Amino acid sequence: MLKVVSGYYVIHVEGENLDSATVVGRIVMLRLATSQLQPGMIIARNIFSANGKLLLSENAILDEHLIAKLGTLGIDSVFVRHPHLEITPQEIVNEETRVEIIKMASQAFGNIRENRTFNLTGISEAMKKLIEDAIGNRHVLIQMTDIRARADYTFGHSINVCLLSIMIGIKMNLNHQQLLELAMGAILHDLGMLLVPAEILQKTDSLSPTDWKLIQTHTEKGFEIIRRVGPIPLVSAHVAFQHHENFDGTGYCRGLLGENIHIYARIVAVADLYDAITSDRPYRKSFLPHEAYDIMLASRGTKLDPKIVDLFLENVVIYPVGTTVLLDTGEIGVVVEIHPQLQVRPVVRIIIDQFGNPWPGPEKLVDFTKDLIRFIVKVLKPEEIFSLRANACKNKSSLKGEGVPIDGKCYD
Repeated sequence: MLKVVSGYYVIHVEGENLDSATVVGRIVMLRLATSQLQPGMIIARNIFSANGKLLLSENAILDEHLIAKLGTLGIDSVFVRHPHLEITPQEIVNEETRVEIIKMASQAFGNIRENRTFNLTGISEAMKKLIEDAIGNRHVLIQMTDIRARADYTFGHSINVCLLSIMIGIKMNLNHQQLLELAMGAILHDLGMLLVPAEILQKTDSLSPTDWKLIQTHTEKGFEIIRRVGPIPLVSAHVAFQHHENFDGTGYCRGLLGENIHIYARIVAVADLYDAITSDRPYRKSFLPHEAYDIMLASRGTKLDPKIVDLFLENVVIYPVGTTVLLDTGEIGVVVEIHPQLQVRPVVRIIIDQFGNPWPGPEKLVDFTKDLIRFIVKVLKPEEIFSLRANACKNKSSLKGEGVPIDGKCYD
């Protein structure tokens, strides 16, 4: 029979425990902090360790033991299946390529920490495969989906920045050799961070002037490491040196202005900022895509090259498929389709009516490119999404039928 478990619809076989459940359909991912996970939630994407080892597979159903284990392993957040939507967005890079790059980057970063050489040929080959995947999916809008352990921010961040940079480079019509030079610079851009003490990088309060000065040395140190380890193109090494140079000349470490900053470094600066603000950090939570969009716009022409920002924002998703939104009518819906040329006007499936009741059907779609008088008021955060059903169950006694989930039952 169909049973609701923590807001998820699963096939439950009588007499068998929850571990035997099979997920109905393919459900879009939601990112939740590990502290917000509940037993019964279903993992939507494989979780890997820093060396590419599978920690928890897609479709695993969480219990208290697994949730505690994720916290022990330093996993701050995971993707779980959306309780209201059965769509899987297309990804730019296939999982095989991603795992290979995770392993290669992890090994390289580990060797650098221990002052050993690393396999430049292996990294170069991995970058070529990443470029091939990205070119093959050049028309897919950018929406990052990754999980990293808190201790592995630098290398996880570097992989994401590399992919974003490649996508920007493709849109700028860089040739294959230029894309490879850009990718090598992007994957290694933060190597200098490996020499910054972990206690500084993990600080939850404000950095002291001394801390900040030490962090600023990572660009020059990264450049020196790259030049020392082997035959990496000088233009790739300059990405590490220049990626914190601001377009208006206020950056570090040389205060370069505008096009005096190498084009690869200007591309990586855009990717670097976007991934940083959409990632959880010890001192703040990640920004949602539409919030990140506004931050990127505000950095246009000051921190970042305005032309590259404009190109990037044309290709990054503002409301990813699966985003849960509140409409001006009081209804709540989930984004099910994006119009690439008009991203601010997606197609939304209504899941909760203006009175807080689950939508009874038939399916109601709102296409904001056609329904021009309606608009999105706010984007709901994951914790708000999973409270919807709980609130509905609380309110069911106030009016018969009101707030009852689709199957008419509430579960603990």
